[in-house]
Amino acid sequence: MLMFKLFILCGVIAVGALSVEAADPDLEVQMVDKNCWIEIFEDDNYDADDPHIKIQGPKEFSTMRNLEGRDWANDIESIIVGSNASVHAYEKKDFKGTELTFAPGQRVPNLAKLDMANDIESMKVSCQK
Repeated sequence: MLMFKLFILCGVIAVGALSVEAADPDLEVQMVDKNCWIEIFEDDNYDADDPHIKIQGPKEFSTMRNLEGRDWANDIESIIVGSNASVHAYEKKDFKGTELTFAPGQRVPNLAKLDMANDIESMKVSCQK
């Protein structure tokens, strides 16, 4: 019986310690929205045989240079936007120049039709609430 009481006491102490740790205001918890992303392609028609990357949002890129080890500035010809993402793409770095906004779930197989093929130098990816 003494062992059983000791076992219960240890369990109560452990649960109490977990509760204190979970209530720690310095503990940062981030949720990842798996539908908040943009996939950018070097070529039109989403050519996956050539360079392409998927960027998880929310993120801002004042320049598309050295993005995942590659210079994407002025080198994007098609995009696919995740179902919970909104994207603002800019013609110049630091979010300046002509701006295009892409809606959640939008697919653009050829940015040339929007006069933005190989013209994106900065980008903001935001998640819908």
